[in-house]
Amino acid sequence: DGIDLERGTTTFNELIGLSQVMAEVSREVIVMVESQKIGRKMPNLELTWQQIDVLITDDQLAADMRALIEKQGVEVLTA
Repeated sequence: DGIDLERGTTTFNELIGLSQVMAEVSREVIVMVESQKIGRKMPNLELTWQQIDVLITDDQLAADMRALIEKQGVEVLTA
């Protein structure tokens, strides 16, 4: 799995319908991912940036990548 900086969360798994349904019925969508997966593109789009409210990652996230994600309207938290 990975985070495509242009599109959102991506995966090899073709069974992405469950993620879509959960996002649609949720008040808030929070994605937690290791920073090394950000910028990694997989073939199937799971969630678009418009569907994601918050992204939580480690403190190794590059500043330019953080800016690109925040530009999509997503709050970025590092821990």
